[in-house]
Amino acid sequence: MRKENIIYVGIDLHKETHTAVILDCWNQKLGEITIENKPAEFHKLTRKVSRFVTEEKIPIYGLENAYGYGRTLAVWLIEKGNIVKDVNTALSYAQRKSVPMYQKSDSYDAEAVAWC
Repeated sequence: MRKENIIYVGIDLHKETHTAVILDCWNQKLGEITIENKPAEFHKLTRKVSRFVTEEKIPIYGLENAYGYGRTLAVWLIEKGNIVKDVNTALSYAQRKSVPMYQKSDSYDAEAVAWC
């Protein structure tokens, strides 16, 4: 699988909502969505991501600490046949802190997860 053929979806997980940022292989932001942490809402995420998926491009979902608030989403995505990666919090933390003017936001945190 070539990097050019991957759509990276980083998800910042919370108790009430999840924020996802969609990147291409050059770290260009393609889109963003915030959904409620409810299985009935999860299809909104995959529908948004599907806009960027082609025959050549597949999505890979990165969830930071998928065993916590993102467990239900991770299981749902896997059951739908998606590739899901559990991103180590230390990696995404290091990525966030590597930016000189880092300001905390769900959007940027999700982007940092996608970079990992």
